[in-house]
Amino acid sequence: MPPKRRSQTNPQLSLTQKDVYQLVRDGIEAAIRAERERVRMEATRAGGPAGGPTTAPMARECSFAEFINCGPTQFHGTEGAIGLVCWFENRENTFEISECAEGKKVKFVTAILYGRALTWWNSQVAILGRGAENGRPWAEVKQMMTNKFCPTEEVQRLEDKLRHLKLSVGSHSRLIFTAC
Repeated sequence: MPPKRRSQTNPQLSLTQKDVYQLVRDGIEAAIRAERERVRMEATRAGGPAGGPTTAPMARECSFAEFINCGPTQFHGTEGAIGLVCWFENRENTFEISECAEGKKVKFVTAILYGRALTWWNSQVAILGRGAENGRPWAEVKQMMTNKFCPTEEVQRLEDKLRHLKLSVGSHSRLIFTAC
């Protein structure tokens, strides 16, 4: 059976020049409002592509290869208090240069431990697990390492030595201390 034809036709839209002008104007105003809102949201970072709240973009995190390319020195645990302090200072510089994220610092640093220091770290991991240990803040791991590798008597001996370390040149007394 062939399709039936309708006798009704679509009603003709009677748009005047004024109506067309108003439609264009309304469309332009809506586009301007939407663009202003998009720019405002982007400037305040209050909304994302869907218009909902979002967080600031994550900073680029360094990789282990980038960290190693900065040339961090190994730590063996036999360097003493001064060696440990110098090693900490060098690691802080490496973190800054490689733009290392806080959450990666412990993981990267413990990968360059050797000998006695690595044995100590592995014992810490055995107690709480790798995830818990790598999740520790860098400041806490530094304190743990200081407690382990800087015996109190050595720190006290170095402090005494520093107090008495003076070089007399003529009538001037100067304090000289260069550790790293």
